[in-house]
Amino acid sequence: MKKHAIPEGIAPAQISGQVLPCLLDIGEAMIVAGGDVNMVERLLRHVGYAYGAAKMNVLVITASVIITMTMPDGLEHTQTRRIESAVETDFAKLEKLSRLCRTCIKAPLLPNVLKDRFEAIKAEAAPRAALYLGGVLSAASFAVFFGGSLVDGAVSAVFALLVCFLLDRLRPLTPNTIVFNFIASLASGLGIGVATHLVPGMAPSMVTIGVIMLLIPGVAMTNAIRDMIAGDTISGVMRLVESLLWATSLALGFMVAMWLFGIGEPGVNSNGTPLVQIATALPASLGFALFFNVRKSLLAVATLGGVLTEGLYLALYISNTWEGVFIPTLIAAGFAAVYAEALSHRLNVPTSVLFIIAVIPLIPGRGLYYTMQSAVLQSWTACGEFALLTAQFASGIAIGIVIVWAIVQTWQNIQGYRQRKSAPEDAPSEALQSDELA
Repeated sequence: MKKHAIPEGIAPAQISGQVLPCLLDIGEAMIVAGGDVNMVERLLRHVGYAYGAAKMNVLVITASVIITMTMPDGLEHTQTRRIESAVETDFAKLEKLSRLCRTCIKAPLLPNVLKDRFEAIKAEAAPRAALYLGGVLSAASFAVFFGGSLVDGAVSAVFALLVCFLLDRLRPLTPNTIVFNFIASLASGLGIGVATHLVPGMAPSMVTIGVIMLLIPGVAMTNAIRDMIAGDTISGVMRLVESLLWATSLALGFMVAMWLFGIGEPGVNSNGTPLVQIATALPASLGFALFFNVRKSLLAVATLGGVLTEGLYLALYISNTWEGVFIPTLIAAGFAAVYAEALSHRLNVPTSVLFIIAVIPLIPGRGLYYTMQSAVLQSWTACGEFALLTAQFASGIAIGIVIVWAIVQTWQNIQGYRQRKSAPEDAPSEALQSDELA
């Protein structure tokens, strides 16, 4: 296909009247499903080139999608889409949408066919069974992972069912994620407060930590860092601020419940033993893969990433080569990023699908809980210490992503430059490599 050539059988008016609105739909759906801005912009841009655009300007932020298509005749068509839907991470849907884009890049579909395929993907609902099973596995496993007993794991699984029910039924009715997180955390915290008086031997802190892991905006924070480093500063900052507000509302809900029930256990529970953490990292990672609706054929490789990442972190931490958790977290997160990059290119899936699951065991749910507890008990020294610990985990994950992303992106740019020099007459879509689509 020659550069700027509108595909045969498609009228120029159909590009601006049908294809462009559909690209906005696809971009919005990918962001809602958990896609990072850089990936979404690249895909939409190259789909536009495949449909004959001479120039594509695509701006995606968490709140909107703006696309300007300049056609070969010089006419420009600009459309904007406001993103109002709450993020509902669905990696199976994200993968299908990215595959639809790749299909159009290789061989543009007729506008009506493109629209029909998009609508079919959008209409697919994530299986509720996977949501509930994934939530139960994850919450129960992390309660034990962070030092709880089997009783704590069982109780955490019960409240995971409540959280999944709220995600399924209440979230579509709430005005935004901030309100939902507060309601969900408050309801869960109040329930845990009641259970504390009914279940002997239960540690409310461990149960709460298990539940917190289901609501922590880990995907949003990870994508925010990726967006900022990729040069999408506005989108990254907006997403980071949003995720911090979501985490704050989550903390406030649990803090209110803890205050009402006087939940303030003296001391701090230690993490599970390394053997326990490795053993529970497997069901915890599998649970989140189900919770985020990862494709069945990818469940094993996604779960393995979580186990290997946690194993590497523990090996580095136990070795005492470095003081603190920052360096072990950074190296483990870097490994998770390499693992996800390598396999996503091989399997032609978005990198986020594998990376998010691989890095889940590093998410500092325990640090967040004890920061909240210390604040409720007005133990400000301990609050600061746990806040610093949480920040070390978060910054270690972020910098690990940054280092690997920078290396990969630089290599891709070098490869792209070489291809453009060797085949300057090729259309931009023809020079697009599968690694860009991941």
